[in-house]
Amino acid sequence: MLSNDGGVLRARSSVFVGRAAELTELIDAVDRADAGTPSVTVVSGDAGTGKTRLLQELMHRVGAAGGRLLSGSCVPVGDFGVPYLPIIDALRALEIDEVGAAVLREEAAVRPALARLLPQLTELVRDARSLESDTRPGQEGMVQGQVFEGLLRVLTALSTKSPVLLVIEDVHWADRSTRELIAFLTRALRAGRVAVVVSYRSDDLHRRHPLRPLLAELARLPHVGRVALQPFTRTELAQLLDDLTGSPVDVQVVDKVFARSQGNAFFAEELMAAKLDAAQFNGAKLSAPGGDSDSAGRLPHELADLLLNRVEQLSAAGRHVVRAAAVAGLRVRHDLLTAAAGTGETIESLGYGIDVSSIDLPGDRTAGAQDMGRGLRDAVESGLLTVEADTYAFRHALFQEAVYADLLPGERVQLHARYAKFLGERPDLGDGPGELAYHLLASHDLAGALTASVEAATQAEQMAAPSEALQYLEQALRLLPRLGSGPGELDLLIRAADAAAAAGDVSRALSLGRAAVSTADRCGAPLQQRAAVRERLARLEFDAEIGNDEPSRQAVELLAGQESPLLARALATRARTIVRSDPEGASLMLAEATRIACAVGDDVIAADASVTLNMLARRGFPMAAVAPSFDDILARTTGAKGLGVRLRALRFQAAQLMEDGHPEAALGAADQGVSLTREAGLSWSAYGLDLRLMRGWALTAVGRWDEVLAESLAAVYAATPPGRVLATQAVAVLVGRGDPEAEPLLTRLRGTGDHVAELQLDLCEMDLYLAQGRPEDAITLAETCWARLHADGWETERLLLAARHAAALADLAARIRAAGQSGAAGAHEAAARELADRVEKSSASPALNGHYGRSWRLRLGAEAARVAAADTAAQWEEVLAESRLAGRVPEQIYPAIRAAGLLLERGDRDRAADLLRPALEVASSLRAGPSIEAITSMAGRARLSLSAGRAPRRPVSVLTAREFEVLALVAQGMSNRRIGQTLFISEKTAGVHLSHILGKLGAASRTEAVSLAMQRGLLEVGH
Repeated sequence: MLSNDGGVLRARSSVFVGRAAELTELIDAVDRADAGTPSVTVVSGDAGTGKTRLLQELMHRVGAAGGRLLSGSCVPVGDFGVPYLPIIDALRALEIDEVGAAVLREEAAVRPALARLLPQLTELVRDARSLESDTRPGQEGMVQGQVFEGLLRVLTALSTKSPVLLVIEDVHWADRSTRELIAFLTRALRAGRVAVVVSYRSDDLHRRHPLRPLLAELARLPHVGRVALQPFTRTELAQLLDDLTGSPVDVQVVDKVFARSQGNAFFAEELMAAKLDAAQFNGAKLSAPGGDSDSAGRLPHELADLLLNRVEQLSAAGRHVVRAAAVAGLRVRHDLLTAAAGTGETIESLGYGIDVSSIDLPGDRTAGAQDMGRGLRDAVESGLLTVEADTYAFRHALFQEAVYADLLPGERVQLHARYAKFLGERPDLGDGPGELAYHLLASHDLAGALTASVEAATQAEQMAAPSEALQYLEQALRLLPRLGSGPGELDLLIRAADAAAAAGDVSRALSLGRAAVSTADRCGAPLQQRAAVRERLARLEFDAEIGNDEPSRQAVELLAGQESPLLARALATRARTIVRSDPEGASLMLAEATRIACAVGDDVIAADASVTLNMLARRGFPMAAVAPSFDDILARTTGAKGLGVRLRALRFQAAQLMEDGHPEAALGAADQGVSLTREAGLSWSAYGLDLRLMRGWALTAVGRWDEVLAESLAAVYAATPPGRVLATQAVAVLVGRGDPEAEPLLTRLRGTGDHVAELQLDLCEMDLYLAQGRPEDAITLAETCWARLHADGWETERLLLAARHAAALADLAARIRAAGQSGAAGAHEAAARELADRVEKSSASPALNGHYGRSWRLRLGAEAARVAAADTAAQWEEVLAESRLAGRVPEQIYPAIRAAGLLLERGDRDRAADLLRPALEVASSLRAGPSIEAITSMAGRARLSLSAGRAPRRPVSVLTAREFEVLALVAQGMSNRRIGQTLFISEKTAGVHLSHILGKLGAASRTEAVSLAMQRGLLEVGH
């Protein structure tokens, strides 16, 4: 099967995605069984949610740990199929196993009826006549009892050798005998290391399904576990699609597949297999409450047939109801559905808790109402529709899409028109003007759809939902040319540009902003309006880091001679666009903007100018040194009008606090800003995103790495390229922890086109190369990265890049000297000196002379000295001291390791240990694997104790004596095989001991286990 780009598309995903909590629950059940408490767990989920994949992963892990696996699946033949079919399948696997076959023969000899499941065992029965007697009329119950008891004995006997996992899949298709056997095992299994897991499709259980009584019985038993699989999240589905295609899938495709599949793994795989790329997906109808197959890529025929087969099993009335519901979308109110489907009768006796008033409409109130009632009951009991209060919903979006696509065009138009009519008369029956716009558009009432679309956009704006507002506004803009009249195009463009900016869709905001400028000029808009759209475009381009000062220049020129708030804002915006190229000119414009703003009484514009003045002051321009403090600025920007300036002020206040060595205070400012953006629906706007970035950097600085991952990891699949910048913070943490997921994420995030993202990824990738001992690759990347930096600005990034570049040069020079080629390191020494000089010339601003900037400048100097093998412990201790003053917790580890290494070279063991102990504590709290390994390796080589002279505490309640032996060998870097050879145990047993150690210490890796053991006094490296 081929993907859209010609590459191979896997038929099914090969990776295990998500389901961590569910898998943990199942493994815990198996562990309880292994400890002597048998377990029974019921796994449920709709078709395609991944029940089989979950159980395969469970069986793989149990098998790898030495458990015995028995599994079988039911088939869709109902109560008249082969009895005990899944049990027969499970027992057949025992026949090819020496131990299993012996247990089978032994039990079949005692309980002859067991041979009925496997006829080949008949010859082993001691008394064949007893088997014949069991077949007499009236003896069936006794035979079944023998079968049940025989299987129970087989399971318990097998469990004396190893834990047993019995998996029975798809019990919604189970025959009656299998259901009774499951009920028996659930009640009778009280001893033995046996875990039973059964699975069923929850969407196949209609109200009279024969499995329901068994499930009700199991639900009353407290010892029966339940695992209900939910659909994948968007992030989990994106991971699945990446694996299916073997390369990163465009986030727009992820969005469309997620919307259509609703997280169902099977449906998602089928959609991708049908080569439905972004161009084929529904991109036109943005406001519909449900799917529209005509404007989307059509469903694969096989998938559509599968879905429609469920519909065809309904009665005629049921099909009519489902088809009418499909036109409404995914959800529809009861009264609206009954009205549109052709009857105004309210159904009061369905038994689903619906209690609504009838609609006074003409229609057949007898036969029609009865048919409607039967049809609704049929659709609900089949599982196609679900009921919540007075609303029906399709169980899955693709059912709605398939049914809708199967309607004739005339049927659709007619039903849409009926829905539009009733929603117009009774708007309380719907979800607002957006739903009305959808039906009006689909019924070809373009004028009505335009009006409703604008109303829906207004509603979305009032609800702080910019993405939805943008969708409706763009729909209105598409309708305008077809009608030739309607709401003002320019006003719609301005609102749409603002909505796109608030939603974080930078490219769309720029396109709409430029269209607004063109439209204003074309239609001869008033001068003030032409200036306003240019000022807005200038702000959008500035936020997008587009170096174009033409719109701001034109706005100021158009307003020349006017003392108005608009001119003050245009001057302030103009100053921001030229602040790097002409800081003195920017200062003069800011002064004039402030003067005009004060004259016209606009504190918000004056505050905005003050924020830019503060930025100039941080760059060392004396004319801006009188800028008011951020606290003063924030005091003048309360209320909705000042929200944008307040967010900007909080963003730069957080940045300055970070630079000055106050990350906790910076976190407070960022938290305040993030809260404001969430309340206003601006989380993905330019400053909303900046504040989230500042918050992530502050969390990183104070060592709260888990929170960084929680906040930023899902942004790998953010809908817009700027949004994916957040994910670079997660990558930085994963690199710091030595997590293998860092490299694929680096690849996944490349190519967004966002300058900030690319710079952050460059720094992360250099750290990865340095940790992996690949200085040549780090140097090559650094040289490429220098070319990406702007001629002006990016002072901090220049410093961070230079320090990493110098570290790579130092690592390479050290390798060259170790190879006896000292003379070859001269070029690297010259390159390091040039780096130090380059940064020194561009680091005079106050922004780089706070504790943070000084810590990295000192680090660059120490690295440059290390290239020439001239660095000293004192240099690195100075870096460490400045990092502490900067409040940067993770950055205290590296200089401590460097200083300790130099101290050990000159024999100062006590001082080296004093540096490594807190460094190990920090690295352990961060779970920074490479740093932990570097520290423990250094201490091990030097036989250096990091336990402050305390004797190791080894309480038996924590680790067993054997586990202590294994852990000590792990600390020496031994593999499981080496540990097994040393302790005269198998490699597998060593692995089991290591698993127990990791669990008891709460560690995720071997390195972390050693670190935590040292930290708790359980292990002392070097002794």
